[in-house]
Amino acid sequence: MNNWICRLNLFVVLFFSCTLLGWIDPLADKIREGNILYNKGKYDEALERYVTAQVDSQGMPELDFNIANVQYKRDKYDEALQLFEKGIKSENPEMRVKACFNLGNTLYRQNKMKEALDCYKKVIDYVEEIENKDTKNLETLKNDARYNHEFIEKKMQEQEQQQQSQNQKDQQQKEESKKDDKQSEENKGEDKQESQKDKKQSESEEAGQENKDRRDESTNQTEEDKQKNQPLDQQKQLQAQGQRQMSREEAERLLNALNQSEKQSRGMVNDKQRVQHKPVEKDW
Repeated sequence: MNNWICRLNLFVVLFFSCTLLGWIDPLADKIREGNILYNKGKYDEALERYVTAQVDSQGMPELDFNIANVQYKRDKYDEALQLFEKGIKSENPEMRVKACFNLGNTLYRQNKMKEALDCYKKVIDYVEEIENKDTKNLETLKNDARYNHEFIEKKMQEQEQQQQSQNQKDQQQKEESKKDDKQSEENKGEDKQESQKDKKQSESEEAGQENKDRRDESTNQTEEDKQKNQPLDQQKQLQAQGQRQMSREEAERLLNALNQSEKQSRGMVNDKQRVQHKPVEKDW
């Protein structure tokens, strides 16, 4: 497409150079200077020459067409579009075809694909409607329009496929995001259950520890009571032991008394026996 635009602009410049040879010198010089500057890529200076010429000659479709081409090169697509639309209304069939073709290029640059397709299709129709036409130039223009039409159709199909692929990717990411959110909610629920379980377990452990502390306190109190009551128990035990010891002493005294009594009894018996068996002394 870019190659054709260059060829088209070159054709336009040649067209004006040949056409303006018969014009008066001031206007022709301005347009000629504009064409030279345009071919050199000096579009701002070329625009200045064309605008100056336009002041001196109003209502020239060819001059509007040149200015539109300069604006297109300057990336001023809105300004170029207005002038190309004006050229399509021209009574000159050849100018109408060229303006329509360049309008298609401008719409393509603005990413207006469907509108550009319509323009290229009109170019083909316009060329076929023209009678007594310059077959070589217009047929070349028609072929280029057909090529651009096919090129944009293919590009639109590729964009549509890319968009579908992107939509599928977005849908897949959306579903995965939903799954992740669902999994996250489930994990939160599990964490909450675990937290509640841990809380209950902690409360149970605290209750068990409290009961244990209570048991320990009870045990300690029992031990304290035992310790408090121990002196009384020891006194009772000592009294009991004392009673048992007194009984033993009394028993020993009784036994000693019995033994002493028995010994005395035995001594008396022995003395009697000795008295009875005392030898008789002879006094002879």
